[in-house]
Order: sequence, then structure tokens, then C-alpha cells
Amino acid sequence: MDFDKMEPKDDDLKVFDLQNELLKEAEILLGSRDSSKKIYHPSWDNDGPHIRYSPSKDGACAELGTNAKNDWMMCVYQLAHEVIHLLDQHGGDQTTLLEEGIAVKFSLDMLEKYGFESTDLPTALTYKNALLTLNKIDSDPYKVVKKCRQLCGNFISIDKITLLSICTNIDESILDILLEKPIMR
Repeated sequence: MDFDKMEPKDDDLKVFDLQNELLKEAEILLGSRDSSKKIYHPSWDNDGPHIRYSPSKDGACAELGTNAKNDWMMCVYQLAHEVIHLLDQHGGDQTTLLEEGIAVKFSLDMLEKYGFESTDLPTALTYKNALLTLNKIDSDPYKVVKKCRQLCGNFISIDKITLLSICTNIDESILDILLEKPIMR
């Protein structure tokens, strides 16, 4: 994707195209999304980034922070993270550290894919810890998480038994941490 001089806030079509590209990449790495849920155009929110569910919970959109409105790097970074949460859309239930860790990894990998620098990201300690813990499960966490999603159906249903069946040589305390549902901000 070519990130020209137009800012994200002025190019809704490009932001939507970016979301679609990121969704395709996420599905390749982590398996199919829940196609029963709609994915709406991304938007902006002063309290973003986060996912905003429709009132009936039949779909959601990524709401990016206002700091991404004028910055394609931040737009890619935030949107890639939120795309991971759009795959399963569990209606606002608190996500696991495993899901947050894979969202952080994916956002950093997509920055690299699109030619952006990711040094010093993430800035929040909770997201740094999520990524560090995720990376302890395997040299290819995408492979592990994809298999877990295939077996369990979605992120929120991944349990310790499933993780143990895939990550046979890991300290169980790491898995316990990954299955916690911390507040991430």
C-alpha cells in the first residue's frame, strides 16, 4: 500500500482498504474470522484505539485514536492491533493476555511490512509484557495461536488444556498468565 501525502483522516477509502489488507493478513496467520459478525469502516475516537460494538453486537468497528488521524504509521499500528480483536468479536468481554499479545505482535509485524519503524513500541508496559509473555510459548506464536483458534473456535475459548496440548514443553505458569484477562490500559 502506498502511503502518500494525504493524511489518514482525509482518506477514508485508503484506511478502509488498509483494514481489509490487514484482515486478510491476520486470517492467513491466525485463521478465518467469525464471518457471522460484520466489520464496519474504521473511525476515530478521542479514547481510542479500541473496538466499538454495534448495539445488537452483530458487528464492530475499530475506533482509532486521534493521534492516528495525521500519521500513517500510527494508523497502521493501531488498526493492525484492533483487526486482531475484530477476528472473533466477543461482544466486549475482556480479552486474554494471549489475544493482546498476538495483537501487539501483529501490529509490530505490520509496521515492518509497510516499511515503518517500530523501535520503542509498544510504549505501555502492559502491552510490552503481553508480547514478552506471548513470545515464550513458541518461536512462531502465530502457529500456536492459529491452531488454538482452530481447536477452540475463537480467542476467548482458548484454555489451558488446549495450550498444553500444543505447547508441551512450556512452564504452565506462563500459560496461566496468558489466560489472564487484565485491563490493558
